[in-house]
Amino acid sequence: MTDFANLPVESAKDISILRSDSGKLQLYMVSPQLDRYQGEQSYSKYPKGLSVVFYDENRNEKMKLSANYAVNYEERKIMEVKNNVIIVDFKKGDTIYTESLLWDQNRKTISSNVFVKRVNKDGILYGDGFDADESFSNYTLRRPRGSINIDKSE
Repeated sequence: MTDFANLPVESAKDISILRSDSGKLQLYMVSPQLDRYQGEQSYSKYPKGLSVVFYDENRNEKMKLSANYAVNYEERKIMEVKNNVIIVDFKKGDTIYTESLLWDQNRKTISSNVFVKRVNKDGILYGDGFDADESFSNYTLRRPRGSINIDKSE
């Protein structure tokens, strides 16, 4: 027997989404599968993962996020991204690896409560999570530790 209440109301394969504001490209997202569910709490699920490229005002790639799973709770404006989460900040040259993050669109914050690894030209830092603003312009690692390369000529 099939429980129809637990089936998606909409399902799509090989999706791509462009989001713009006032004619300016903000992001481009691709996913192998999108399932939408309705009920007391409507949500969209990306069970096979997603990849999102964010752009600056000049249409340059600013950041890329990829993960093996995501769920977006539309009414609550919260997106949870999990499993092999990688964030590449092209402007800063940072790459962040974690297993879970939460994007709270109401508070305009991104955070993680699990192990985080940040890699850049200066070294590798580890943390027990991170907190960032929505644009990822500013972020801090929780309980950072690791090694940093210091240029002695400066």
